[in-house]
Amino acid sequence: MTLQVLPPELLADNKITTQEPQPYWKPSALKDGESEEFRLLGCYETGHAITGWQYASEIQDPKTGDLRFNGYVVTRSHPGSPADIARETDWSKPDRPKIDGSYVKPRRFLAWVATSAARGRLEVLFIEQKSIRDQITEVLQEIEDYTWTDEGLANFSIKISRKGTGLETSYSILPKVRKVPEKVIKEWKTSRDSIWLPNFFEGKDPFDGRATDEKGLPAGGQDKRGSVVAPTVATAAPEQDNTEF
Repeated sequence: MTLQVLPPELLADNKITTQEPQPYWKPSALKDGESEEFRLLGCYETGHAITGWQYASEIQDPKTGDLRFNGYVVTRSHPGSPADIARETDWSKPDRPKIDGSYVKPRRFLAWVATSAARGRLEVLFIEQKSIRDQITEVLQEIEDYTWTDEGLANFSIKISRKGTGLETSYSILPKVRKVPEKVIKEWKTSRDSIWLPNFFEGKDPFDGRATDEKGLPAGGQDKRGSVVAPTVATAAPEQDNTEF
C-alpha cells in the first residue's frame, strides 16, 4: 500500500501564467524621449486601415444607481451626443468627482495594422493624436519615395517619437525606406485574412477576421469604413536600408 504523503492541491500545477498583452499600441504608451518603429501592412481597401470616432461611455450601476465607466464605443461617424457618453472628471479635486453637464469629447482615430520592430509581431496602431495622423498622411502622399509592394506592404518604416509630458507633449514621425524581408511577406500571407479592422464598428475583435455567411461569402455587404489616404503601389524606390524588420 502506497501512502499519499502530500495533499493533492500541492501536486497540482499552480504556476501563475501571464497572457501576452493585447496586440494594440497607442502613441501615448511612449514616455518622454522614447520612440518605436513600425511597418504599415495593408490599407483601407483591404480592411487593414480605418478612421472613426471613439468615446468613453457610462452605465448605471444596477445596485447603487450610480453612473460608472463602461468602456469605449467606436463609431464610423461622429456620434454627436449619445445618452451614454461619459462625464468629464474634475482633476483639480482629490476625490476626482464627475462634472454633471460636462462630457468627454469623442476623439477621431486612425487604426492601421503594422508590424512592430520592438516586439516582432503584428499589431494594430490606434492613433488619436491629430498631429501624428497629419504627418502619416503627408508621408503617404510622397508616393515617389515611400512605396508599397504588390501585397500591400510598406517599403518603409515609420518611427514615432514622443517629446515632453502633459500639455507640453509633442509627437513626430520619421519615415525610413526599408525593403520588406521575406519573413514579413510570408507572415502577412498567412495572417492578413485573420485581421479585419471594420470589426471595431461592430463591437467585435479585429483579430477575428471578416465575418462570412454560410456560403463563405463576406457578410454584411459593402462596408463603408470612413476615409484615409490609400497607398499607391510604385516600383521605383530610393536607396534602401535592408535591416531585417
